[in-house]
Amino acid sequence: MKELGISINLFSIIILGTLLILSNSCKKTSAQFKTLVFEANNISTKAIEYAPSFSSSGSEVYFSKSNDKWGKGNIKSSIYFSVKKNQKWSKPKLAPFSGQYDDSAPHITNNGKTLYFISQRPYDGVQQVSQDIWKVERNENNQWETPIRLDSPINSSQNEYCIKTDKYGNLYFASDRNMGYGQGDLYIVKKTNNTYGSPVNLGNSLNTEKGEWNLEVNKEGNIIIFEASERVENLSSYGDLYISFKLDDDWSFPQNIREINTTGSDLYPELIEDDNILYFSSSDSLESTRTNIYSIEFEHIYDKYRRAAVFLKE
Repeated sequence: MKELGISINLFSIIILGTLLILSNSCKKTSAQFKTLVFEANNISTKAIEYAPSFSSSGSEVYFSKSNDKWGKGNIKSSIYFSVKKNQKWSKPKLAPFSGQYDDSAPHITNNGKTLYFISQRPYDGVQQVSQDIWKVERNENNQWETPIRLDSPINSSQNEYCIKTDKYGNLYFASDRNMGYGQGDLYIVKKTNNTYGSPVNLGNSLNTEKGEWNLEVNKEGNIIIFEASERVENLSSYGDLYISFKLDDDWSFPQNIREINTTGSDLYPELIEDDNILYFSSSDSLESTRTNIYSIEFEHIYDKYRRAAVFLKE
């Protein structure tokens, strides 16, 4: 009986020890995937804020803002910016090239001299019926000049969404143009000798008969994070964020980033590799009528999903 008692006590100690290890592991995992509101009550407010884009120096952020209600029909957005000085972000101001028309999804390039955005503003005096890609250049006085609409075939007669660039100058964007796989597809426009080619669909490893929309690529162009709607894996009926990795010319099967997706809209990823931070926008729930900008450490997301990546042609 004494031996039995000792065995039971030893067994109890082992079980308790295992539970403590599991508990600490869960707490550690939870901390690794903790999301934070970006600049609450300054940049992220009770209005709609989404689609942040940071300069390579980390001293500027541009983002979309609207005073309409999220999920209640079309919204009119403008592009705002904030400057970081002494580790504090300034009160956002309206970008000098925005405010009159519906402008959204800014993307400032690595050299800080070009900012792309999406707009339905008039072109050649004619009001456009679809969203197009525009760009604005900084002059030698550090002032933004007059916006320029990108030519066809980058822009089409249909909608273009959320343009991004890699360090080689290649353009990535989404579009619901004809001849795609689904409602909206992801495309690349390669830059060769300072000349851009025609848009190329990124293929059915990423694109489906559903919708693939706003996106982010890393500097090398071998990681892509994008919003997808109506997939079976989705937590939301609106859109979830997915991640895929490129090996040679093949993209891995997109994986739902479940640590950040909600029942609301999760969209507009922005990856800051030097700081190891992934920013994104979210409405948090179907009932919410606003979106905020959030951040999360990217290292653990990368480690988890890169290990699990499956390449369809393997």
